[in-house]
Amino acid sequence: MNKEAFTLKEVLFIFSITIMFLMMGISYDIPLFIAMLPGVIALWIIGMKHQYTFRELVSFSWKGMVRNRHVAWLLFFIGVILPTWYYSGTIHDINSLFLTFISPTYFFTIAFLVTALMSMIVGSTIASLSIVGVPMMTAAEQLGLPSGVVAGALVSGGFVGDRTSPISSSFQLLRMSVEIDNRLHLRAIIPTMLWGVGITAMLFLAFDIFVPKGDISLNNVISLEDLNLFQITVSLLPPLSLLIMILLKQEMKLSFSVAIGMAIVILLLRGVDAVEWLQGLFTGVGSLSGVLDMLPFVLFILIVGAYCQIMENTNIVQPFVEKFFSNKTSLKKNTAQTIGIAAGVSLISPNQSFPIILTGRTLLPHWKAYFSKEDLARILADSTVVFAGLVPWSLLAILCSTIIGVPVLNYAPFALFLIVQPFITWLYSTRVKRDYLLDKAV
Repeated sequence: MNKEAFTLKEVLFIFSITIMFLMMGISYDIPLFIAMLPGVIALWIIGMKHQYTFRELVSFSWKGMVRNRHVAWLLFFIGVILPTWYYSGTIHDINSLFLTFISPTYFFTIAFLVTALMSMIVGSTIASLSIVGVPMMTAAEQLGLPSGVVAGALVSGGFVGDRTSPISSSFQLLRMSVEIDNRLHLRAIIPTMLWGVGITAMLFLAFDIFVPKGDISLNNVISLEDLNLFQITVSLLPPLSLLIMILLKQEMKLSFSVAIGMAIVILLLRGVDAVEWLQGLFTGVGSLSGVLDMLPFVLFILIVGAYCQIMENTNIVQPFVEKFFSNKTSLKKNTAQTIGIAAGVSLISPNQSFPIILTGRTLLPHWKAYFSKEDLARILADSTVVFAGLVPWSLLAILCSTIIGVPVLNYAPFALFLIVQPFITWLYSTRVKRDYLLDKAV
């Protein structure tokens, strides 16, 4: 039976209900998986009005949850790996190594690069800001540096790993949404990341040159001579093993298991109490989430998967997408339009995960038909993923602001990595346009 197309009024009603309750969830500290349910119910009711049966809607929902099950498993592993790395000394030792590079002369640049490296290791903006951001802000206060610029450098560094690290939930959500594997996703997003890091570092270097810092010296800075380099080398083994396994195309569960197992051996050899580790494993430690912290997020991801799959199978937004993306040949124009959609969805979304899945699943059919999934992954990594740090009512931006003690509107103009990435990815699309069309023609 041919179903009647959804009207714009119905689509806007569904999105309004969804966003309104998600905003309420953030405002009143309601678990997001519960706040997501009214949107799903609205989608079901209007779907049944368009002759979709209860059995069909159940089937669509189940398919979406099954598709996201791999992300759910990886979130579980992330809840295991971060506390384990904490108790093995990996995070502490790497942080100590990074802090040896603090220099008043190049403070902004080093703050950005150090936080970027830490975020690549822990795969989280929040965790990297908690680990290196807090001591960096304290050092900045000693030097009398403008807090907005320092905070912008730290948040910029935090988002490098948030978009790029294979153990980042954003990385996994995006690559699953656009249906590519880890290696292809990395290959797609690395080029613009390198350009973004290079340009951002140069911009902060300009700040270092022109912002006066006075003659104040830093207190309690760690020197390289104070470090046990053998201990730090051992601590680097778990993250290095994870990276090597991923580059060798090993299955993600196996890769995580090896990195976790190696860290467990190290923590036991270092005399960590097994009961203390297990407790931290389940409840988290400091800013690092444990298994229990991940469960509400896992449920949210599964429900969002069901929501997006219903929209996909009922073809709710696809007619509107096709009308908006009228040009089927210009990679540059389609990139600009995708960035615009990503900005709009991010502005009305209270968290980062929902717009990643929504834009990925909604735009995927168009990009598969006329361009490539890898292009879409790159563009969304450089827009949807990073925009969450700039929206003042986004949960991620609020958490960043809380940790470093600087309001979102104060650091946002200096979160240069987040600002330059959309422009870089648009320019990259402009540069690769000729090669891309040639490949399509062949």
